[in-house]
Amino acid sequence: MKNCIAAVVLAVVSVPDHSYSQSEVIVHPTAIDAPLRNPFKGFAPWIGAFNMHHLSTLQHATFTWRQLEPREAEYDWARLERYWDQLWAMGIRVGFRITVALPGAPNHVDIPQWLVNLGVPLLDYEIAGASGKSPDFDDPIFLEKHLNFIKALGARYDQDRRVAWIDIGSYGFWGEWHLYLNPQLEATQDTKQALLEAYFTAFPTKRKVIAFDDDFATQYVTARGEGVRNDCLGTEESNDWYLESLNRIDSTLNNRAWQLGIITGEFCGSDAGALAGTTTRFQLNYAFVKKTHWSFIGPAGGNLPAQNPQHRADLDLLHKTLGYRYVIRTVRHPAWVKAGDALQLTLEWENVGVAPFYYPWPLRIYLTDTAGVTLARATLRTDIRDLLPGVTMIAENIPIPFSFPPGVYDVRLGIEDRDRGVPGVQLAISGKDDSTRYTLSHVEVQRNPTGVRDAPRNPPSNFSLSVYPNPMQRAVRIEMRFENLPGPENIELAVYDLRGRRVRKLNVGGCWQTEMQVLWDGTDDTGKKVTAGVYIVRLRRSRAYLTQRITRL
Repeated sequence: MKNCIAAVVLAVVSVPDHSYSQSEVIVHPTAIDAPLRNPFKGFAPWIGAFNMHHLSTLQHATFTWRQLEPREAEYDWARLERYWDQLWAMGIRVGFRITVALPGAPNHVDIPQWLVNLGVPLLDYEIAGASGKSPDFDDPIFLEKHLNFIKALGARYDQDRRVAWIDIGSYGFWGEWHLYLNPQLEATQDTKQALLEAYFTAFPTKRKVIAFDDDFATQYVTARGEGVRNDCLGTEESNDWYLESLNRIDSTLNNRAWQLGIITGEFCGSDAGALAGTTTRFQLNYAFVKKTHWSFIGPAGGNLPAQNPQHRADLDLLHKTLGYRYVIRTVRHPAWVKAGDALQLTLEWENVGVAPFYYPWPLRIYLTDTAGVTLARATLRTDIRDLLPGVTMIAENIPIPFSFPPGVYDVRLGIEDRDRGVPGVQLAISGKDDSTRYTLSHVEVQRNPTGVRDAPRNPPSNFSLSVYPNPMQRAVRIEMRFENLPGPENIELAVYDLRGRRVRKLNVGGCWQTEMQVLWDGTDDTGKKVTAGVYIVRLRRSRAYLTQRITRL
């Protein structure tokens, strides 16, 4: 392709971009070892019970359908939501499960009486010394009315910020998707699928888990990125049973289900089982929790009091291991940045827990003064849900506003609670401020000496700009290359002084090629010679632009 040279002359000096030669800040934050009170992880006792040592952020409850819909389409939401507002004010979210067969006294019924009056068949059952009457799950009236109930639940609670997750219940004893020793109660696969689909339709935004006892249901739920409840944890036999069940579905399921869906559960044998499971069998269960990637434990085991110093140390270790735990190992960025440019920030981020964070909360970088007042805030592109256990390198460009005042500023990081609009996750490092942000480092912001913004750190790839000789005495050659042939209407080439005033607008005489050269003779728009000094050449193509500095001798 021939070159097109216009009869215009310009004097330019190429000065290297300071960002590539300036000194670098490298910080290794100090890790801390204490248990941290963080959302969506740890211990989850019954609603109204409190783990005083670990100050849990989750509580759980199970309700029968009979309790919540005493008359058709009339719902006792107040019963379900009892204590929720107080818990929310304390930083606690809830999860709940619905059951239609809660084993207890003989002949008791857990579906609404109005549904019984409609003729839904009731079937006797007995399990573990308890009994009751179960509905016929395949009965069309039962199924229709229960699907309506699930729809109503979702309409009220899918967007409720107080609700952390939903246990997919509605089937089996305790809503756990098993009918142990009572095969006569088993529903068809079509009925099971209808119930599962109803939960996914009613709760599209809430995280969901299901007890692992029904292979079809477990496969259905995990294939859609949701999680598993393991009822129950505690003995070698019960732990093996869980893994055998997952392997029966897919031998890779244990290794991948946790990457998308929450893994949780409780101890076998209520409080006594939880006590044995965290004392005499602690190592067995600690290894199992790590292997199967649990995020929280409860209700059984959710509020165990420590029996002695060793038990407390073991509970602390278990709490720290559950779910996510974030440590920033290294912070790296240039020592200073110009206003209008971008701070190139690299973080070596380690999740030393066993699971990711499952909610799309944003990672924020704040530039603050020493008092913590925010002058600029940027949202990182990194998705917190991708920070799996292990080390992740995060590289981000943090834009610095062109009008940002010069000075030295703190670089702080926070993980914003989307429900509250403020940072809400603690990191396992020192440097936390009163707003749950962490001071990572300091950076100097320098005033851009020109009124012209520098080109971006990641320049456009479809055109280029170069100048020579630089410094110049009589003239400078400006060379432009384009991937495709532009039209004159979207190209602008000009020279500016260091105060951002345009000195000379250049043109190429109507000759447009993929490679073009322009000569500048060091004159301004009036034809006068400019004084010696530094000038900026800027090439703009549509909204993208490139700049080069030149020195006039």
